[in-house]
Amino acid sequence: MNALPAGHACPAGRAPSLIPKGEHVTPSRETVVRNLWAAPSLFIAAAFIAFILVRSDAAVRAGWILYFLGWLPPLIALAICTARKESPGPGGAFAFVALIAFGGIFWLNHA
Repeated sequence: MNALPAGHACPAGRAPSLIPKGEHVTPSRETVVRNLWAAPSLFIAAAFIAFILVRSDAAVRAGWILYFLGWLPPLIALAICTARKESPGPGGAFAFVALIAFGGIFWLNHA
């Protein structure tokens, strides 16, 4: 039994799209906020690489800049949640705990 509507062929190796052609789908606010909560992990990973693997003076400066930039996405997500009077949930807790924990580790290694 074919799950695709008539006239909708699926090219080899590609899954069928449930979005009709020509329609633009924007991400929901919830998806944007979840991505903002998860974004610090990328900044932490980049700072970790700069601090631990590269280890030059310029890399240490770049690592601190990356670390502090990692605070922006969760602060924006917190502002969105506060404006909508919603709880940040476990994503918010994880983002801030990870930033504080890795900030302490980075500081201990480069103080």
